[in-house]
Amino acid sequence: LHIGTIVSDPMLKVKYLSGGFIGMVEESFVAKMKAGTNFTLAGRVLEFIMIKDMMVLVRRSKQKTAMSPSWMGGRISLTANLGAILRKKYNETLYKTHEDEELDTIFPLFERQAKVSHVPKSDEFLIELINTRDGYHFFAYPFEGRQVHEIMASLIAYRLGKIKPISFSIAMNDYGFELLSEQAIPLDESNIKKLFSPENLSEDIIASINSTEMARRKFRDIACISGLVFQGYPGKYIANKHLQSSAALFFNVFSDYDKHNLLLRQAYDEAFYQQIEEPRLAAALNRIQISTVIVVKTDSYTPLCFPIKVDSLRDNLSTEELSQRIERMTADAEKKSTRKKNDC
Repeated sequence: LHIGTIVSDPMLKVKYLSGGFIGMVEESFVAKMKAGTNFTLAGRVLEFIMIKDMMVLVRRSKQKTAMSPSWMGGRISLTANLGAILRKKYNETLYKTHEDEELDTIFPLFERQAKVSHVPKSDEFLIELINTRDGYHFFAYPFEGRQVHEIMASLIAYRLGKIKPISFSIAMNDYGFELLSEQAIPLDESNIKKLFSPENLSEDIIASINSTEMARRKFRDIACISGLVFQGYPGKYIANKHLQSSAALFFNVFSDYDKHNLLLRQAYDEAFYQQIEEPRLAAALNRIQISTVIVVKTDSYTPLCFPIKVDSLRDNLSTEELSQRIERMTADAEKKSTRKKNDC
């Protein structure tokens, strides 16, 4: 019955400790969280408490900064090869050595980006620092795909937190990620390479995310495939929460009494290599080390950071329509750009 088993990422219900239902998130997103982590859902900022069975227990948070939820099935992330090609296309567009009509169409965006900030070449790493009424924004553009950026953002936030106690709101897309804080971010050109260093990578990843819970959730799939737990008969399958309960029992026993168990090791390996993509993250950090770091401080949002900012706005409750907020942000950016041009 276990031959050809295909496992999928289940959706978990998000509920208040008092019992009110809020919505649903993918297990892969919430399994990384530690107690006290804030995230947005259904227009609310929520504080993560714990995962009980297949339910996420939260309480309402007073913090303004929070993570934006992500769905692995909803957006296919860039691969390493596609990210490299994208960086190459940026070079071709800048030097006009391409033959793509699509790049000619969006060339005004490149000109706009170059005017207000900088267009990164394939051997450059761009960081934008913007101070608005929302707080202090830190935008970085590794061009490594959404999944890698999600872990990289948590890693950099953790390392910045070691310099100075600070809270961040995190958002990302396939081009880069954003860290937003109400406090000034302790970042300058002297410590950028250290923040993006591949040294002590595994230890810092484990400290910045809940790797044990990720492995525990991944072990459920391994237990199903290996036959440790019974999934049920065709047409009468066992519920995910019962599978998780049985698999968690095996996981705890192996963790306490058989730390070198191959199935346990496999769970951690899959969590690191599939969900965290540690090899890709390490390769990206190594590439950043040999790249020229460009730090730009701007007064307004740029074409590169705008999509990341809009993505984070979708999860915030407001009486304004999203389109109205985008129009207002665009108008503010145009006004600041015109004022800067007149000053020159």
